[in-house]
Amino acid sequence: MTYDLVYILAMIGTAVFALSGAMAAARKELDIFGFIIVGMAPAVGGGTIRDLLLDAENVFWVTDLNYIFVASTVAIIAYFQVHRLAGKRYSLLMWADAFGLALFTIMGTQTAMTYDIHPVVIVIMGVITGTFGGMLRDIVCNEVPFLLQKEIYALAAMAGSCVYLILISFDINQDIAMITSVCSTLAVRGPAIIFGWSLPPYHPRA
Repeated sequence: MTYDLVYILAMIGTAVFALSGAMAAARKELDIFGFIIVGMAPAVGGGTIRDLLLDAENVFWVTDLNYIFVASTVAIIAYFQVHRLAGKRYSLLMWADAFGLALFTIMGTQTAMTYDIHPVVIVIMGVITGTFGGMLRDIVCNEVPFLLQKEIYALAAMAGSCVYLILISFDINQDIAMITSVCSTLAVRGPAIIFGWSLPPYHPRA
């Protein structure tokens, strides 16, 4: 059951992150190939960087092409249907990104836990998995990444990753820990989107 839930969440995360990429491509009025490339960036980018840093035997999508198939399919469908969402694209981008962030953070945290590394590094890997794909998407689209803005973004990923580690340390059922982690990330990121909360930016002092 746990493996099935992990894989289902991974596929859902891939789809929603690919959708966020497609929404960004739509804002830039790219062609269908551009939709696929920008959709792939958040869908596999963060996990790829994580696997390279962890010196994994194989990057995750190389051994499981379903990640590529799901991401490219979502991007192609979005190319033909995104015009129906005129006026709502930025909002959908924000929320698709938030769900992708929550789902990929827990995926990255779980993957890192299979290595003999410090809990702090595990959290960092979870944050990288959840945030760096979106950063690649924004860089490709020539926009300032959410991660580098005053958005409450990486903090949300950190919260979700820490919650999962804490629950697992208390022998909480893994499925419950996963769902709670996802909800924790959304509980931090969601209100920030709705109410426009942000971290205070730097202001130079005279």
